[in-house]
Amino acid sequence: MDTKEFKSLKEELNSAFSDEYIFNVGLLIHSLAEKFYEEKQLEGKVYFDETIFENCFIDILVDIARLKYFHDISLVNYIKLMAYTASWCLKRKPFQLIEGCNKDYIYINEQFALSLLLQAAGCMDECTKYAKGNEEIIIKNISQIFYHLKYRNTNPQTLELLLVGIENGKSMYDIA
Repeated sequence: MDTKEFKSLKEELNSAFSDEYIFNVGLLIHSLAEKFYEEKQLEGKVYFDETIFENCFIDILVDIARLKYFHDISLVNYIKLMAYTASWCLKRKPFQLIEGCNKDYIYINEQFALSLLLQAAGCMDECTKYAKGNEEIIIKNISQIFYHLKYRNTNPQTLELLLVGIENGKSMYDIA
């Protein structure tokens, strides 16, 4: 039997990413989570579990490292990073309910994933232009995305396809 040398997780991630990349991606995702926590005023209702987040972040990096290796690429694009981030946050659920909080917070991780996807698609930027009279359609579409995040398959590929579709829609209608 051949004996293979197995790398530790840290060695594996360091062979795929620089320390700077790991730090910057972690900082980006963590700052998006902090911003979401503050904007939704979750203090006293929901807490952000750092240990769960760390494991979620490791899962994101491991998946991206596999992707880089499989496709022989040096970097993944932002849309792919956010799709993997949203998917793992839905699986790991770093936002945890505090006992006795309102039932409105049951889908807080899905709300966070939605905020990540909308931000990645450029839909949460104050400079985003919308076709006049389409506000109702946009709200309906966002509700459908939220429904998908709550009840459907939320693997990174479906979330990436969603983001690509939004980008294509913006390009087709010159809304970007």
